[in-house]
Amino acid sequence: MRYLPILKELFESDTVIIFLIGLAEALLLGSCLQNNKKMGIAAGIAALVYGVCEVASNLHGNFLPQLFLLFLGTAALGSLAGSGFWMVLKSIDGR
Repeated sequence: MRYLPILKELFESDTVIIFLIGLAEALLLGSCLQNNKKMGIAAGIAALVYGVCEVASNLHGNFLPQLFLLFLGTAALGSLAGSGFWMVLKSIDGR
């Protein structure tokens, strides 16, 4: 069993581009959402998707599903980072 293969792959290859795509998606979504509750839900969904992809990538299978899980998990990780960024930014701006 491998531990955190998606996170490991993020720092070892060029999948940072997919991370940036997820980050950009979350930043665009964050500009549309106005409150932290909605951003918290978006961050929770991104964390859930990442967790499912991380667990499912440890299962042995074909190459194509593993690659799909890598892309989806990396984009979800970027989305989680972007959602966290917007939540911090909105809470600082709201004070």
